[in-house]
Amino acid sequence: MMLLKNILSKQTLTTLTAIALVAMTAISVNAQVKVVDTTDIMKEFDENSFRDASPVRKIKDSSSLFQHLIGVKAGYSLNDVSFSQAIDHKALTSAKNFGIYYIYYHSLWNSIPLFGIETGLQYTEKGYKSMKYTEPDTVKNRKATTGKERYQCIEIPFVSQFRVDFWKMRILANAGAFGSYTTSTSFTSVVPDSISTTYRKFGYGFIVGGGIALIFNPVEIHFEVNYKYSLNNLFDQKAFYTDTWVSTHPTQLVFSVGLFYRIGKPYGSRKSYGKKTKRAPAIELAPAKK
Repeated sequence: MMLLKNILSKQTLTTLTAIALVAMTAISVNAQVKVVDTTDIMKEFDENSFRDASPVRKIKDSSSLFQHLIGVKAGYSLNDVSFSQAIDHKALTSAKNFGIYYIYYHSLWNSIPLFGIETGLQYTEKGYKSMKYTEPDTVKNRKATTGKERYQCIEIPFVSQFRVDFWKMRILANAGAFGSYTTSTSFTSVVPDSISTTYRKFGYGFIVGGGIALIFNPVEIHFEVNYKYSLNNLFDQKAFYTDTWVSTHPTQLVFSVGLFYRIGKPYGSRKSYGKKTKRAPAIELAPAKK
């Protein structure tokens, strides 16, 4: 029995000694391992791990998103008046159409460059030719006396300009409104003074049209055709007949050429696009000493 106890005691002592040696070895190894701060590693993972997973479309020319243009226009117009009753008249042409304009092109959600706003200050001439016929025996032989009624106006347009850019060109589509003020008149008319003197100085209406632009950065040349319809009456509606109202709405078809210059630096530049982010140096764990 004593021999068995001695054997068990020796085996227990041997086991405990082995466990102590293993524990001391583990403590020694852990003491030699360098503790690494993982904060930078996690930051690098957050910033760069998915950077190349889904490529972002790079914008080579940010000016396609935002532009500021200032320029001048000059044009030739075909002017007329829309009468609600049968009034003898003809259209009148004029080359007195010019002004200074500002255009701001912008994008939708910084990615769809299709929109713009145009405004400015324009001098224009409107009017029509009045006709007065004699009373011959036959309609075929009638002769008319022609007069011209011209109205010099200052206009302020406010137009939404939709655009589609391709190559070095741009397609334009205009829709908007204008306000006008008649500064002077020039009558060589056969219309009685009781009518011509009732003209309205203030006017307003809408604009629709389109055109094409040639782009030579930073200069652009615009060719446009715009139709203007005044919603106000040119004359008093009771001026022609005492028992019938006559509506008189001026109309204008303008063929214009514009020269524009891009001002300032392109706005909306995405400098981060196309630029590679420098990665942090890799951190390696030193092997544990044996």
